[in-house]
Amino acid sequence: MLSVLFVGCGSEQSLDFDLDPIPLDRAPVEPGGPKSGGLLAQVTTPAGLRPLLVDTAFPMNSLARSECPSTPGWTYTGQLDLRDGWTGTAPLRASFSNVGLFDICPGAVGDPSVQPAGVVGGPLLSNLSVGFDFPTSLDLPATMSLWPTYPGSDDQLAQDGRAVLHFGLRGSFAVAQGNGDNSLLLPNSRVALAVCAGARPFATTDPVETCAHGEFVQRASGADLTLAIGTGEGPLILSASAWARMAPGLGLSADAGSAGSLYTPFFAQPTPARWVSVPRLAVFQGVVDNSWQGACAELAHARRIEWVLANEQSGACFQQCDASGGQTVATHPYLELGGSLVAAVVDDHSDLILSLNADVANNPEIEGIIGAATLAGARLRLDYQAQPQARVIASCLEGGTRDTCFASPSCPATPQGQQHPCFGQQQEWSAPVCSQ
Repeated sequence: MLSVLFVGCGSEQSLDFDLDPIPLDRAPVEPGGPKSGGLLAQVTTPAGLRPLLVDTAFPMNSLARSECPSTPGWTYTGQLDLRDGWTGTAPLRASFSNVGLFDICPGAVGDPSVQPAGVVGGPLLSNLSVGFDFPTSLDLPATMSLWPTYPGSDDQLAQDGRAVLHFGLRGSFAVAQGNGDNSLLLPNSRVALAVCAGARPFATTDPVETCAHGEFVQRASGADLTLAIGTGEGPLILSASAWARMAPGLGLSADAGSAGSLYTPFFAQPTPARWVSVPRLAVFQGVVDNSWQGACAELAHARRIEWVLANEQSGACFQQCDASGGQTVATHPYLELGGSLVAAVVDDHSDLILSLNADVANNPEIEGIIGAATLAGARLRLDYQAQPQARVIASCLEGGTRDTCFASPSCPATPQGQQHPCFGQQQEWSAPVCSQ
C-alpha cells in the first residue's frame, strides 16, 4: 500500500491505500430494485463489517461507534478501514488513520434497507486525486482509485481526448454540538459544476444552425444549472425551480412525474420527490471568467463548431456569432451524458437543497446533485490536488455510444490552415467565416 501523511491541527493523518481500482457495491433505488444508487464499500466496526458510503458531496467524514440508527454524537479521532465492497472476502484496500470523524450514522441510501455505518466524504477525499469508473451495466461494480496526484497537464490530457473541467470547492459551514459554544468549521470539499440540462439533440448530419453576430446566447437550448457531483446518491437530483426551467423545453409541465420518496445520506427521513426523466446533461467547468456565456450557450457554440469541422469538405462555413477577428472563438470542454436519465425533483426549500447551499451566500446556488447512476458510462478523475486549480478529468468508458456519453476537450481558436484535433476529428480548419 502507498502511504500519504498529512499534518494539521496537532495530529498526523495517515492515508494508506492501494493504487489498484477498488470495486464498490451500489445501493438499490427501491426495495428489490436495481442497484443504481450510491457507492458502497465495507468498513470494519466493533460489530463486524458494515456498509460504508463513498460520497463526494457529503460535507463530513463519519463512523458511528454504536449500532445504527444511533444517538448522534460529536467528533472524535478514529480510523476507517475501507474494504472491498463487492467481493465476499472483503480484503482491506485502504486504511485512513487519525482521521477526524463524526459519531453519527448517515441516512439510509437508495432505500430503507441500506443503512451505512459511516461515510467517506469530501473532507477526506479532497486530500487526494480520486478516480471513479461508472460502468453502463448495473451488473458490474463501480470502481474507485486513489492517488496522491494525477499526472498530465491540461493540454496533454486534452490531446488524449479528455475533457478537463476546473472547479473551486464549495460547502464550508460551521456545525455546533447541541446548544453549546463548541463548534467546528467544515472545509470546502464539494465539487460544483456548471451544467446545461435538457438541450435539444444534436448530430453532425443535422441541417446547419445559423447564428448571426450577437446571437451567441439566443441560439442556445436547455437550462443553465449548477450541480454538485455526489457519488453517494444514485439518481440525478433537481430542485423544483430547476425542473420548472427545463420542463417546457422538453414538452412537459412543471408538475410532471410520479410521486415518491428519495433516500439520501443527508437525512434520516426520506425526502418527498417527483420522479421524471431527463434526456441529457452537458457538464462544464465550475469556475468562470468574463468570456463565459453560460453552459447552454457554450454547448450550442461547441456543437456549431463541430458541425462545421464535420462538413467543411461540403463547403460549410463558421457562423458569425462563433468568430472574432477572422478566427473561431475557442470552445469550452464538456462531458455530455444521456439516455433517459432518472431524476428526482425535490422542493427548493427541502432540507436537501438548503443543505447544499449552507456555505457563503455569494456563491451560485447549487440546484441539485449528479448521482452515480447519472454518470453511467463515464470515467471521472477528481484531481483535488491539481495546481494551480482543482480539476475534473472526464472521459467515457470503452463500448459506449455518443448518445450516452461524449467527452469533448477544448477546441482552441485556430487560424485557417492549421490542424488541431477537435471533437475526435483531425481537420485542417480550411472553412471560412460565413459572410452573412
